[in-house]
Amino acid sequence: MPTRQRLTREEKKAQTRERLIEAAARVFAEKGFATTSLDEVADAAGLTKGAVYSNFENKEDLVRAVLEVQQDRLHSISGATGGGTLEEQADTAARMFGDAVARGRDAFVLYIEFLAYVLRNPALYADLLARHRGARQDVARMIEEHAGVDGAAPWSDVEEKAMIFEIIGNGIALEKLVDPDAVADDLFARLLPILVDAFDAGRL
Repeated sequence: MPTRQRLTREEKKAQTRERLIEAAARVFAEKGFATTSLDEVADAAGLTKGAVYSNFENKEDLVRAVLEVQQDRLHSISGATGGGTLEEQADTAARMFGDAVARGRDAFVLYIEFLAYVLRNPALYADLLARHRGARQDVARMIEEHAGVDGAAPWSDVEEKAMIFEIIGNGIALEKLVDPDAVADDLFARLLPILVDAFDAGRL
């Protein structure tokens, strides 16, 4: 019987961090960020409070880590759309986004709660804004890679277009949070070709 390879210290630390993030996501979703203590997160992960502080500076740092996991899932969409025309890739990305929104309800609720907290705490705002703009630049880079193919003229001001995608996506996600039965899972996918046509024609 082969012996199991022992984990390195870095691998153990990474596993502990992952357990804490998963536990925090569950507890924050159930009780809310503001009223959840780090002791409760540690208990949910089956770890000590010391393990929390060895991986995260404070509760705000842990919340950022939880949100980054969801953000990474959304950003992975851009690399998973495969080939095809821009419209086909946009349709695939939109459908994947809809699925992610449907599955990521807890993370979106946490984001709203954390956003309200940050807006009341200016010391945290600069970091949130930098991360937010960085995420938008990732979308803009994806647009630059895919726009202008199939004979269409390259799009100008891609950062503004990335912001338009972001505004519409966030609006759909928020409305689905409030009234999930009224918002079709494929709504973003149906809106996206209209946006692409408007961008191609220079109307937006």
